[in-house]
Amino acid sequence: MENIQRIVVATDFSSRADQAVRRAAKLAAGHKAVLYLLHVLPSFPLEAFKHLMTDTPLETEQRLYNQAKVILQKKAETLASEGLDVKHHVAIGRAHIEINHYAESHQADLVVIGDQGESFLKEFFLGTTASKTLGKGHHPLLIVKQEAGDPYHRVLVPVDFSYPSRLALQMALKVIPAGIAPIEVSIHVLHAVETPLERKMQQSGLEAETIALYRTDVLYRDRCAMENIIVDCASGDTRVTSIVEYGSPPDVIRDKARSLGIDLIVIGKRGETELDEALFGSVTKHVLYETPCDVLVVSP
Repeated sequence: MENIQRIVVATDFSSRADQAVRRAAKLAAGHKAVLYLLHVLPSFPLEAFKHLMTDTPLETEQRLYNQAKVILQKKAETLASEGLDVKHHVAIGRAHIEINHYAESHQADLVVIGDQGESFLKEFFLGTTASKTLGKGHHPLLIVKQEAGDPYHRVLVPVDFSYPSRLALQMALKVIPAGIAPIEVSIHVLHAVETPLERKMQQSGLEAETIALYRTDVLYRDRCAMENIIVDCASGDTRVTSIVEYGSPPDVIRDKARSLGIDLIVIGKRGETELDEALFGSVTKHVLYETPCDVLVVSP
């Protein structure tokens, strides 16, 4: 399995972005990876505010660019003094586009961004930098919600046995630094069993034994699929345990994250259409907005 060698972290100099930078720095130190600091300066329609400024739009943009570059360089120098290999860059444009472009051009193994902390309703209508970066990007994206303390120890990987789920499990195994003893790390692979036909079977008046046989069959098939994915991706890894439970995936994931004291969820990006994503959300979005821990989303 390839190591994490290049980490891009985007910062807008806010407190939440600072959390993301600190987490990215810890990951870079643990993996001996190069850390790329990126700040995206929005390209405002400065002409519209020309009458409010003494400088020309180009002069104003250049001044803001220079200020951002100085701040970013100081952050890079501070991290470099801690022994990290740090690069930094200021881009101009739309944040999610520039983040994905920079990650692509530098062959990033991981992109890190702070959680904007906006409500689910606001995200539903407006979107955020994190969700837009996720929607258009193809690199693993870590959304940092909590202060960067110890390295990740308790990881939850929700799976539906799809290809993105396998990538998520592989990424979970990769993101834990090799220096942490296996006994100190737990990676819980979780599958929520849904029985979509059960309600219709009940409404049709089928006997309870028939419905119970149906549930048993679904559970057996899902446990076999769980065994296969662990054998394929994490055979012999003592850190990995499996959990198969009945329930709605968002509810089961949220409850398990709380009861197990999870500090990182790694989940595969689901392949819904843009219309599905806009109207109904997805398991990934529910996880992003309903769990307090950091979330790492892996795209196929």
